Amino acid sequence: MDFGEVGMSSEMPFSISPLDKNNESFLVFNTFYRRLDTAFFSLENNRIVSGLEVSKEGPGGIPSFDIFSYNKYIGVIYMNGNSFFYNKDDYTVKLNMTNELDNGSSSIKSIYGADRRNGTFQMSTFMGDNFSIIIHDNDTNAHLLMSYDFDSNNFHDLPFSFDDDQMMKQDMQFKNESVTIRNTYAPYLTVFDSLLIISYPFFNKISVLSLEDYKQSDYLFESEFFKTQKDLPVKTDNSDYEKFGEEFTKWNNDVHYASITRLNNKLMYRMVFENISSWKVYLELFNNSFEKVGEFDLTALQPDLKWFHITVEGKILIQSSKDPDEDIFKYYLISVEEI
Repeated sequence: MDFGEVGMSSEMPFSISPLDKNNESFLVFNTFYRRLDTAFFSLENNRIVSGLEVSKEGPGGIPSFDIFSYNKYIGVIYMNGNSFFYNKDDYTVKLNMTNELDNGSSSIKSIYGADRRNGTFQMSTFMGDNFSIIIHDNDTNAHLLMSYDFDSNNFHDLPFSFDDDQMMKQDMQFKNESVTIRNTYAPYLTVFDSLLIISYPFFNKISVLSLEDYKQSDYLFESEFFKTQKDLPVKTDNSDYEKFGEEFTKWNNDVHYASITRLNNKLMYRMVFENISSWKVYLELFNNSFEKVGEFDLTALQPDLKWFHITVEGKILIQSSKDPDEDIFKYYLISVEEI
């Protein structure tokens, strides 16, 4: 696909979200023109067309954001590190989490849940009147699972236990007077129908919260192909940035788990990457009972694979690691037979 036709580069990062329930069309954020373009990736309909500019000014203007999610009930939900924005009645609703959830401490509240490396965030059902997010309190290091109702404009806490012990072990920080550098151990959130699915980039755990009875189920899946978690980082103090940088790079280059993605009404999947350097890519398949029904070494079938992946009309799209040039987005479509 020629992304150059709309002035885009095929190189990540760009944010993307399905525009219809069958994953036939997608909104893509064109960072060069601050525009939401529309892309079609099927074999029969392979093209990208220019869309409308996302204006910063005026009553419906949207401030700076780095990821978005489309919801047919409300439209496009934009977000950055600690704020959400969406248009309602031609005006912009702005939700800063630090202000909305202020408990008197003025602690910064960050938004977690997106798979930012992949540019995706399935934070609501396609027709849902609410969305769900993970909130991180930067002072206490606590994580909260919350939902937001578009009609009442209210946030609600959801009962969920994060694996704080594992996250604390994987957390790496370097602080000085003006900045804090941190590794990306933040959990993912994926919403499927009445289920909220939480997983982690650094190990194999998947947790599921049912919105029907608010019961949590936890799963740990073994593999014949890849490690079940990243090696624990060596903690460094704030006096040795070079040592921190070495450990930070080592941690980033270890095994990486992507978020959970729906393939069809019977299967879900997760991509796992051996490390950044080798581009070894594996595929895990799960049924609706969260039983692991298969795993595959995708690079044994096609060695030139990158990390970007989405579902397109019941197939898995994964980007090639060898685009002809920066304007051409080369990808493969993977069909999965019913198991």
